[in-house]
Amino acid sequence: MAGQSAMNSRRRSNRGPIVVAVGAISLSLVVAIWWIFDSRTPRHPNLLLITIDTLRADHVGAYGATSAETPTLDSLAVRGTRFARAETAVPLTGPSHATILTGQYPPAHGVRGNVVFTLGSRYATAAARLKRLGYHTAAFVGAYPVAAAFGFVQGFDTFDEEFHESNPGEQGAERRANEVADVAIRWIEDASRPFFAWLHFYDPHAPYDPPEPFRSRFSGRPYDGEIAFTDQQVGRVLDALRAADRESTTDVVVLADHGEGLGDHGELTHGVLIYQSTMRVPFMMAGPGVARGRVVAASVATIDVLPTLLAFAGAPADRDLPGRDLTAVVNPSASRTLVDDPLYSESLFGRLNMHWATLRGWMSGDWKLIAGPHPELFDLSNDPDERHDRSSDQPDRVQRMNDQLVRALARIAPGGDRAQPNPISAEQEQRLRSLGYAAGSGGSGPLDDPTLPDPRTRVALYDRLQSASAAHGPALAHAFEEVQAITKIDPDDPFAFGTLASMAYRYGSLTLAADAFARTLELDADRPGVRQNYGKLLRELERYDESERQLRIALEQAGDDDARARINLAETLTAAGKTGEAGRSIDVVLAKDPRHPEALAAKGRLLLREGRSADSLTYFEQAKAPSDPESFIELAEAALAAGDRAKAQSAANEALRLNPSHPWALAVAGRILATDGQLAAGRQYLARAFAAGPRRPAVWRSLAAGFDAAGDAVSAARCRRQADALARTGP
Repeated sequence: MAGQSAMNSRRRSNRGPIVVAVGAISLSLVVAIWWIFDSRTPRHPNLLLITIDTLRADHVGAYGATSAETPTLDSLAVRGTRFARAETAVPLTGPSHATILTGQYPPAHGVRGNVVFTLGSRYATAAARLKRLGYHTAAFVGAYPVAAAFGFVQGFDTFDEEFHESNPGEQGAERRANEVADVAIRWIEDASRPFFAWLHFYDPHAPYDPPEPFRSRFSGRPYDGEIAFTDQQVGRVLDALRAADRESTTDVVVLADHGEGLGDHGELTHGVLIYQSTMRVPFMMAGPGVARGRVVAASVATIDVLPTLLAFAGAPADRDLPGRDLTAVVNPSASRTLVDDPLYSESLFGRLNMHWATLRGWMSGDWKLIAGPHPELFDLSNDPDERHDRSSDQPDRVQRMNDQLVRALARIAPGGDRAQPNPISAEQEQRLRSLGYAAGSGGSGPLDDPTLPDPRTRVALYDRLQSASAAHGPALAHAFEEVQAITKIDPDDPFAFGTLASMAYRYGSLTLAADAFARTLELDADRPGVRQNYGKLLRELERYDESERQLRIALEQAGDDDARARINLAETLTAAGKTGEAGRSIDVVLAKDPRHPEALAAKGRLLLREGRSADSLTYFEQAKAPSDPESFIELAEAALAAGDRAKAQSAANEALRLNPSHPWALAVAGRILATDGQLAAGRQYLARAFAAGPRRPAVWRSLAAGFDAAGDAVSAARCRRQADALARTGP
């Protein structure tokens, strides 16, 4: 569990709903009096907010899905109130949750994409507001886009975000629903009353990979399998609530952050387009303050969640919130009907990541406008799947709704709409890509530029890039060709070139990867994570001057506190023989974190470069990573240099256990055997390493040393020539 200190909101404290007829009484005393008296009534229930990522409404039984397996959600809808027409403001995890928690639209709260934006403290979150009212607050989140690092921790006493690797070798980015449920249940069972808990389940998000028995039960329909598994875990949480005798004192709110394209309108997943497949979400409530079996037909939105939670808690209405308090229609004694309010929506995903146009939406009653390079107008009452664009036969309505959209945007963002992404590190970019997201900064220029390509005509390219990125094994060659073709179709798309750079590296075309990195940065220069990867690649190609230049820019963009950027620069300086400056840079990191594994490894390489191989062993030993074969290979190299062949053999064996076909591990193992006089065995390992076709000059040089030890000067010379050629031009 990663407990984090809560951040206090800077906004004013909420006032209690009683009027105190005393002249100079302080606001804090009013709140205290209100709480003492009012907390004795059922008006302060526990509050449980459950958000399910990527859950499309029409894949829930309560919303008409015939093949769904969602008994928990269906039961919740029966014993509570279901909203038939609920809309998200944005089809992305981070921005949508920022709207849910602050009650503000994205242009106001400022989170316009995942990871590259941080939720600020200008607008108090649900947790911060409820904490001021005496609630104990906790969050249990399932994926990196809503991590504490991006501001979602605000107001929470407990913030649990113990993510795991989504693929071997990648940084932890998500965890399954059962793990979220496990930690949440333990907290709920012991929590003091009243509490507010937010549970975020990520599982329905692509790639769809439900655990058994759901994988077998939903063979051919893995998305529905993920939903069924998540529904089961939501059921576990609600069962625990009941077992703890807290069901009757807890109001439960369940909704999705956005839906999923599933091929509708050409979009396989979500984020790019704003059609109903990704914008309509399931939304339901149950508890002591909620009517049973009620269905609300009027349109509601994710901006309505916060004012409703505050109303459940008995807090006064906040006129600064654009959303509505839905207790007026869900309360068991409520007789009011809800009328449709106009709703704003957006997707800047294409604008920020691919240099495509921004899409904005405006819903008024049954009519929905999508504004972009060309408008689309849909009558949702007769065309819920948005198949028939009515803009050509309703030009007056298009103009009227567009004018309303422009005025609304001016109210939401009075100083003009801007997107201000943060520079992100290479690690953050890697995590985001492991979840299927891009991490662009948007480049320069206005957000609304009608001359940019229309995402509605380009979304298939994005989906093809995503599919290619996930390719492995025999499919990699075709995927590599596919990405190269896309960069020719869309030559100004930084995401396409970033994908090409990554795939070219995997495929072994290092020079092509370097060219693709350069083009990515030409299109979107404010990408320190991409620039770090580019600098590392240039170092592997032994182009040290270029590497140093790129990594100095990356450090400046990322900031002096970015340890990875500082270490990357130090690694290049070491390789270039500038060990003095490199050592000072590494020592800065180790002074702050003496156990930093990358800094320890960098220090070991520096000492090895200086000929202090015995001293380097201490650092390589500390830098070992249980699942990283290269950390053991480097230890083996250092041990060989120090004359400790037993340690070298042990480390090489461990590297080969982790990856039996790793060319560098084979090369080092062969050299150790040859050095020990076991020439035949050593040559077998060296031959296997040679046949693997290493893509890095350093591995060819290690092979050359091995062939030298085996007495094969011809092969050693070939390896050195290969290393030199690779450093100059790549394979």
